[in-house]
Amino acid sequence: MEFTLKDYQDDAVAQVLDRLKKAKKRWHEDDEKNAFSLTATTGAGKTVMAAAVFEALFFGSDDYEFEPDPGAVVIWFSDDPSLNEQSRWRLQEAADKLTTSDLVTVESTFSREVFEPGKVYFLNTQKLGKNSMLVRGADTSDQGVLTIDGTPIMPDGRSHTIWDTIRNTVEDPDLTLYLVLDEAHRGMRDAVKGTQTIVTRLINGQGVVPGVPIVWGVSATVQRFNDAVKSMKDRTALPNVVVDPKLVQESGLLKDTITLDVPDEQGDFTTVLLRRGTQKLKESSKAWADYAEEQGDAAKVKPLMVLQVPNSPNKDEVGAWLKIIFDTWPDLPPDSVYNVFGEHKTETFGGFSVPYISPERVQESDWVRVLLAKDAISAGWDCPRAEVMVSFRAASDQTHITQLLGRMVRALLPGVYRVMSD
Repeated sequence: MEFTLKDYQDDAVAQVLDRLKKAKKRWHEDDEKNAFSLTATTGAGKTVMAAAVFEALFFGSDDYEFEPDPGAVVIWFSDDPSLNEQSRWRLQEAADKLTTSDLVTVESTFSREVFEPGKVYFLNTQKLGKNSMLVRGADTSDQGVLTIDGTPIMPDGRSHTIWDTIRNTVEDPDLTLYLVLDEAHRGMRDAVKGTQTIVTRLINGQGVVPGVPIVWGVSATVQRFNDAVKSMKDRTALPNVVVDPKLVQESGLLKDTITLDVPDEQGDFTTVLLRRGTQKLKESSKAWADYAEEQGDAAKVKPLMVLQVPNSPNKDEVGAWLKIIFDTWPDLPPDSVYNVFGEHKTETFGGFSVPYISPERVQESDWVRVLLAKDAISAGWDCPRAEVMVSFRAASDQTHITQLLGRMVRALLPGVYRVMSD
């Protein structure tokens, strides 16, 4: 590993490996499918822990007394390609034994009949949707698909789909397929009610496609996943791995204080919130600049404000919001505003042109000082520079709100608490 694990991380990795070892044995000896979750507060380093697990799974580990699984294949699954890309980058950053070729993004051109052992394959919901080229022509019912001399006929000329690849891998006795569900609470709300989703099809299987034998859910809020697992047939729930949030707090990886600000003075509520948020961004920028001057460039941080807008924002209204921000802080560079909308393009709001930036690039792109977002920051997004958030999106779901607040708790520099966050 490139990073030295915290004690709580080391303990969690050991527990996860224990669950995977038991699950593999039960699958190959008794055809028993298993599932468990790892829950740890946002900022605990779940991806770093996963990197340590994968290194031990593929290469073995004396520290954890874990023998390598030469047939191990991992599918890393989420509902967001950008989240997958960020996770892939962080896994490579954390693990010194995992190379770029070991971390494979499954593109529409992917055509292997069986997944190759010793690799992590990144899949997302869109790649398994009915219009994806990876699944076109697939019939997961017991009727199979149209064939000529036993060869399936697909609309694009390929001989098999990604579902065939999954089935072939599961049925290969020399391989063990592990499914890691990143942000495991997502896609599970309907599963608890018994509604079939892409995620549950992947877990349970459908028709001629078997379910993945070993499922590991990862999230700060895993209750939906745990409830869904309990409701699934023919799958045993192993003891979940739970990281004590107090240990994470003591590690210095999280901010000490989160301030939720609800104005009580008279006036336009939106204007008051934006002015307060911008003022907080300005104050935190000065505080970090002063700290960097005291400590040196290594402590230099440029805080970020997230402005969360509705799914269908009124462009004139957003333009007015940006004007309030620049009126409150005239020295804010005019080219410091970006968006992470799903449209992936430059947006125009009033007289402001706001370019698109990939969510995983925001942390390193310190010229971005104000970030416009819809849902892109509600789960999984990692940007410790995000010191201030102003949200104009209504939310009532507890899991969603918890995940949203979780984007703001990471410490910019471990052990340093100079700035309070909104």
